Amino acid sequence: MKNNYRFDLSDYLIHFFRDIDLEGPNSIEMPEHMGWHSLYEDTYLPAIFMLRAALRNGRLWATWSYRNNVRTIYGPNPAVCFTDMPIAAFVESSQLRHARGEAMGEVALVFPKENMRRLGARKVIYGLSEEPTIWPRTAFDGSRTFSDQELSLAEQYRYVPDVSSEKIKIDWTHECEWRWPFKGKVTASEIVRHVSDWSDIPGLDFYLERISGISAIVKTHEQGLLVAGDMLALVDAGIADKQTFDFILVTENLASVKNIRDRGNLSSVIQCATIDLDQYFTIKSDVIYRVTAWFDNEVSKIEKWAGRDEYGEFGGCWLWLHDGTNLFVRCLLKEERIFVTKDGRYLANLYGFSDGKSLRQRQKMTGNLAQRVKEQFDLDCCYFSVVNSDDADSGPFYAGIDDDDIPFFNNTWNYR
Repeated sequence: MKNNYRFDLSDYLIHFFRDIDLEGPNSIEMPEHMGWHSLYEDTYLPAIFMLRAALRNGRLWATWSYRNNVRTIYGPNPAVCFTDMPIAAFVESSQLRHARGEAMGEVALVFPKENMRRLGARKVIYGLSEEPTIWPRTAFDGSRTFSDQELSLAEQYRYVPDVSSEKIKIDWTHECEWRWPFKGKVTASEIVRHVSDWSDIPGLDFYLERISGISAIVKTHEQGLLVAGDMLALVDAGIADKQTFDFILVTENLASVKNIRDRGNLSSVIQCATIDLDQYFTIKSDVIYRVTAWFDNEVSKIEKWAGRDEYGEFGGCWLWLHDGTNLFVRCLLKEERIFVTKDGRYLANLYGFSDGKSLRQRQKMTGNLAQRVKEQFDLDCCYFSVVNSDDADSGPFYAGIDDDDIPFFNNTWNYR
């Protein structure tokens, strides 16, 4: 047995999310636009909203972790923070700290430690062996930088103060913190001032880095279903692949946190929580044929009933299917009759509808088709259209949706 098989060690790095009060003392600068899938209109942003936004956008923000307008991360490189505390310890600690109102949420993204090491993540340095001759002063932008003689610039993102004296004690060693540095070009204004879009904040692009084995810890079964749907949509869109994701651990399903303290027991629990994406890609050919034939027949009937072409506005129109796990969706995906947009919408091409019909006509026809799909497959859907364009990722777009409480939307008001 290797000597690293210990209950106090972990094979994972955990990046947890917390509830954010934009008017509170621990608020952050939030971009105006987090993607059309992730909308917020108030000052309270729940942790699950932040997790799903990061998962959908594929980026963990690198920051200097400002506190009272002062950077807590030293040097020129912002960083993404993780903990390598064992999963059981995280679950137990997050529940206790969240209940006390501390800045720690109960949901997290989990990354294999070895993969993150290869990308440059490193354990933080708690204090220095000798106190610096000159401590770094706080600059006008809140930055603090050691002289290169005291600590190499390349390593300063790892520094965490550790002081033990009669007058003061600073000890963060219990955090078991790791950090991944962003080494690209970045200005302070991109971090602390007004930001319009989530992509303006630099960070770790975990899909572009081809990290495999990404997992999630969530609190409820409902959260688990939403996250699983997000992961599947990312695979269907070609942004991720089947190896990108591993497991979703739902903590409310655990009889006791003690059951996952042992690494052997944890492995068993994780195995049970592993996401089986193959089930959505393995469908019998005769089922695919029947579903596709039904769809083609319905499109043809609606086209026939629609009557003559009417002159009007030009644009693309598709059938937006709201549940990517439904058998109807899986069959049409197999036949490449459905594609997934960058934002994660499942859209069916309607080649049977005449291009000569106006956009308004095709919207109405697609609405009729949506009713038939709902009746036959118990699948909610509606029209989705883009004015003056056949590009479903462009705008302005419109949808015949009555309720935004569907898996696609990661809106703050849906978690109340």
